[in-house]
Amino acid sequence: MIDNLLTWGVFLRCIVPMLVATVFFTAFVYFSIERRRFGSSYNYFAVFFVTFIFYLCGPAFNILPIEYAKPFIQLGRTILFFWLGLPSLLIALFRFSDVKLPKPVTYFSYSFGLAFSVCFLVLTELAHPKINVLEGFGIKITPIDWLKLTHIYYFQVVTFIVLLIIPCSYLLLHTHKSQNKGYIYSAISLGVIAVLGSMAEHWVTYYSGTSLCGLIWLGTMLKDVQTANHAVETKSNPITSSQIAASKNNQILSSTPETNKISFSRQLNPLTLELSESTLHQQDNSQCNSNKTKQTHINSYVVKKALLYIENNYFKDINIDTVALSVGVSRSCLVKQFKLATNETINNKIIEVRIEQAKKVLLKKSVTETAYEVGFNNSNYFATVFKKRTNCTPKQFKSTFTR
Repeated sequence: MIDNLLTWGVFLRCIVPMLVATVFFTAFVYFSIERRRFGSSYNYFAVFFVTFIFYLCGPAFNILPIEYAKPFIQLGRTILFFWLGLPSLLIALFRFSDVKLPKPVTYFSYSFGLAFSVCFLVLTELAHPKINVLEGFGIKITPIDWLKLTHIYYFQVVTFIVLLIIPCSYLLLHTHKSQNKGYIYSAISLGVIAVLGSMAEHWVTYYSGTSLCGLIWLGTMLKDVQTANHAVETKSNPITSSQIAASKNNQILSSTPETNKISFSRQLNPLTLELSESTLHQQDNSQCNSNKTKQTHINSYVVKKALLYIENNYFKDINIDTVALSVGVSRSCLVKQFKLATNETINNKIIEVRIEQAKKVLLKKSVTETAYEVGFNNSNYFATVFKKRTNCTPKQFKSTFTR
C-alpha cells in the first residue's frame, strides 16, 4: 500500500502541486499584508489565490478515501478556477501593471470562463464513466457516441490560450513596470505548461509543471519584498546628505509690514541644530510672542526644522499638528512662522513635496503604488491633485517619461 502511494508519479502529480499551493498561500498572505500597495488589483489577486490553491490541492484528494466526495471536489475546483480564478488573474495583472483593460474584455473573460465550466461539467458527465454528479441531482443527459474526453482537453487548451497566454503576452509588451513582469511571466508559464500537458494528456507534466509557475512567482515576490524594504529603509534615514545640502542652500526669509516683501536674510547655521531643547523652546516662545515693534521677526530654526521634517516624513500621515509637535512649538506659532517665511501653508508644502516625489516614483511603479508610497491614502485623490499641480494625469506623465 505504502509502495503504491510513494511512487514518482504520485509525488509529481500530487505532492509537487501541494508544495506549489504552499507558495501561493504565502503569496496570498503577503499580498493581504501589503494590500494597500496593490490597490484595486488586490481583490482579484485574492480570488485567484483561493481558487488556484484549491485547484492545486485537487490531485491530493484523489488519494484520500473519500470516494463519494471526490467527483464534487474535482468538478468544483475546476469550475471555480476556470470561471473565477483565471479571469481574476488576468484582470489583476492588467490593473497592477496600469494597462487599461476594456470592460467588454473583462465581461468576456468571466463569460468565457463560465462557458467552459458549464461545458466541462456537461462533457465530463457524458464522457467520464466515474463521474455522475448531474445524475445524482436527477439530471440525465443522453449520451453522445462521438464525444470523447479528448474534446474536453482541447477545449481546456483553448481556454488557457484565450484567458491567459494571449492577453498576458500583450500585457508583457505594453507594461512599463519591469519589476512586475515576473508575475506576468509566471502566468504565461502556467498557461504554456497547462496547454502542453492537456494536449499530450500527460497529467504529471500538467501538475508538476506548475512548480515553474510557483518558482517564478516566488522569485518575483521576494524581489518585491526586498525592493519594498529598501524603500522603507531609505525613507527611515534621518537626514540624507542631499537633504542637508538642500537645506543649507535655502535662505531664511524676513519680512516687514511696511513693504510686505519677503527676502532671504541668512542661511541655516548647522550649529543651531545642536542647541538644547530648552534653549530652543525659549527662543521659539520669545520670537513668537515678541511684537513690541512693528517688524515681524522670523524664527529660522522653526521654519527649517519644519521643512526638514516634511521632506523626511512626507510618506507618512502627517499634518500641521504632527509637524508642530516635531518642531516643538505651538500650532499657531508654526502656522504663522511658516507662512511668513515661505508665503504658503504647511498643507500646501506637504502636497508639493509629495507630488515632486511622485514624479520620481511613477517612473518605476504603478499609479496606485505611487499614491500610497508618497503618503496619499486614496489613488483617485492623488490623481486629482497630481493633475491639478502638473496639468496632466499620473498615467499621462508616466507614459510620457517612460518611453
